Amino acid sequence: MDKKKPTSLEVAKPSVDGRLAPPGHMSPAEKSIWVGIVNSRPADWFQPEHEGMLTQYCRHRLNADSIFNQIQEMEQDWLKGDEGLDRYNKLSAMQERETRAMNALMRSMRLTQQSLYRADKAVKTQPGRKPWETK
Repeated sequence: MDKKKPTSLEVAKPSVDGRLAPPGHMSPAEKSIWVGIVNSRPADWFQPEHEGMLTQYCRHRLNADSIFNQIQEMEQDWLKGDEGLDRYNKLSAMQERETRAMNALMRSMRLTQQSLYRADKAVKTQPGRKPWETK
């Protein structure tokens, strides 16, 4: 019996600089997305408990990119027939699902622009004036 630890149980650990390193079971493309996300935030932003959400985000991102590539490869003539339109519709629905999943995960990890918005730093207009009336 093989006593090796299953790759599905590998846990992401902080790297030398304190940033969360991608789990070993990830593909190179998933790792690239992971590193880009982790490096876009302060070193202590992600902790080991975020590994599942971040892993899923990387997977959804790859799926979305793959679906987009399939849509891009469709020739315009294919859209003139029902079969082509059905395929385009299915791919578009799949793309939308992946995008919604990515958006939900990004919100959960506070990665969206909206989640980084600080009310105290917002541009304020003068009371009683419309923004286009401000000089």
